[in-house]
Amino acid sequence: MQKKLANLIEVRKIIALGTLALFVVLSVMGNLEVQFIQTAIISVISFYFGKTTEQGKGEYHNE
Repeated sequence: MQKKLANLIEVRKIIALGTLALFVVLSVMGNLEVQFIQTAIISVISFYFGKTTEQGKGEYHNE
């Protein structure tokens, strides 16, 4: 349990949770603009695609 809490405190996860909370609050208030949603979705997809690609490169170098 403590290990899970320690992992949750990582900076990336705090930023992700904060962004998610902001997204939820803005959507409930009805203040989301289409451009904001497009930017958020593209940023998330780009981040995870880049991270997956980088992890894949690391696996090939370790063999």
